[in-house]
Amino acid sequence: MKLLPRRDVVTRMVTRLRRLLVVCSLVVSLAAPVFADERADLWNADLRALQTQLEDVHPRFSGCGLPAELRQEFAAVAAKVNTLTDAQIVVELQRLLARVGDGHTLVWPFGMQRGALQRLPLGLWQFEEGLYVVRADDAALVGHRVTRIGALSADDALAKLEPFISHDNEQQFRWAAPLYLTFTDFLVAIGATSDRNAVALQLDDGRDVQLASVPVRAQDLETKLTAPPAPFVAAPYLARRDEKFRSQTLASGALYVQVNAIDDDGPRTLDAFARELRPLLAKTDRAILDLRLDNGGEASKANELLESLIAFDVRGGHIAVLTSRMTFSAAQTLATRLDEWTNAIFIGEATGSRPNHYGNERPFRLPGSGVRGTISSGFNQPVTARDERTTIAPDVAVPMRAADYFRGADPVLAAASHALSRR
Repeated sequence: MKLLPRRDVVTRMVTRLRRLLVVCSLVVSLAAPVFADERADLWNADLRALQTQLEDVHPRFSGCGLPAELRQEFAAVAAKVNTLTDAQIVVELQRLLARVGDGHTLVWPFGMQRGALQRLPLGLWQFEEGLYVVRADDAALVGHRVTRIGALSADDALAKLEPFISHDNEQQFRWAAPLYLTFTDFLVAIGATSDRNAVALQLDDGRDVQLASVPVRAQDLETKLTAPPAPFVAAPYLARRDEKFRSQTLASGALYVQVNAIDDDGPRTLDAFARELRPLLAKTDRAILDLRLDNGGEASKANELLESLIAFDVRGGHIAVLTSRMTFSAAQTLATRLDEWTNAIFIGEATGSRPNHYGNERPFRLPGSGVRGTISSGFNQPVTARDERTTIAPDVAVPMRAADYFRGADPVLAAASHALSRR
C-alpha cells in the first residue's frame, strides 16, 4: 500500500514552489534590463567607433569632423537602439554611411556577428522595360518582370531605397538598387513588408509568388550582371564575364578588348596583356575597349593599357569605349583618362561613377557587432579638378533592354562597330 504525504506537507511544498517561481521571475525581470543595457552599450560603442572611423579615414571629414546634421543622425540612431532589432540597426548603419555621398563607403551585408541580414533567393536587374528576375533558385521565375514587391510597386520600392544605398551618381544607384531589393531587412525598412522571413512578389503574368528568405552569404552575392541561365542565350561579353581580360579580332577587322577588372589574372599581369595588344593594334585602325563589366581594381595597373591605346590614337587609330552603370572606380579612372587624352567615342550607358570621385576604400570592422564595410580614404582626380561631371555620358546611348539580354543580343557592340566603320 502506497503512503500519500500528509496534506500539510503538500501545502508547504506548493508554497515553497510558488515562492521559488516568484524569485525566478524576479531574477529574470531584473536581468532583462541588464541584458538590454549591455546590448545598447554594445551598439552605441559601435556607433561611436563608426563615427570615429569616418572622421579619421574619409578625406571629406579630415580635420573638420562630421557635419552637425550627420552627427545628429548618429545620435538619433543611438537613442533608439532598444526599439530596433540587430538587423534593423545594421540597416540604419548603412543608411548613415549612404549619407556620406560616395559609392565606396558602405556596410558589407554579410559577415557580421550580430544583425545578420536575410535575402530572397534570386537576382534582379533594372532594364529599360522594368525590373526583371535574371537568376533564381526557382528557374521558372527567370525572365519575368517584377511588378510588385510586397506592398509596393517595383518603381516605388526602388525610389524608397535611395536613402539607404551608397552611390556616386544615379547610374550607380540603378546598378546597386536591384541587389538591395533582395535584402528583406531593407524591404522592411522601406515599408514593403513587415516580415523579413517571407515576401510576396507579383510578376508580369499576374502570378503572386511567396518567397522565403535565406541568410545573406558573401558567396551568394553577384554585384555584376550575370549571364542568363539556359534555355536563354548569353551575349559573348556576359558569357566570358569571369575572365579578367581578353582580346579577339572581329570579322570587321576591329580589335575587341574586354577588360572586366583592373587587376592581374593570377600570374598573368594586365601590363603584360597590354603589351601583347601592341602588335595586334599595329594591324588595325579600329579598337573597341569593353569596360561594361569592369567595376574597378587598382588604377595604376591600367597604365600600360592606357599607354598602348594613347599610342594607337596618336597614330590615327579609332577607339570606341563601351561603358555601363557597372563601369566604376578604377575603370572610371581609365575611362576618364581616355576621354581626356584620346579621341575615343563612348557607347552604351553612362558610367557608374564620377570622373573625380572618392575611393581607395579602407576596410573597417566594428568591435562589438562585427559589422564590416569600407570607407573611402582618398579622392581620385585622374585629370583635372575642373571636371565636375557626375558621370561620363555616352556619345552614342544604347539602353540595356531585357529583350536583348534574354536572347543574347549585344546592340552596344553592334553600335560600336557601326560607328567605327563610318570613321
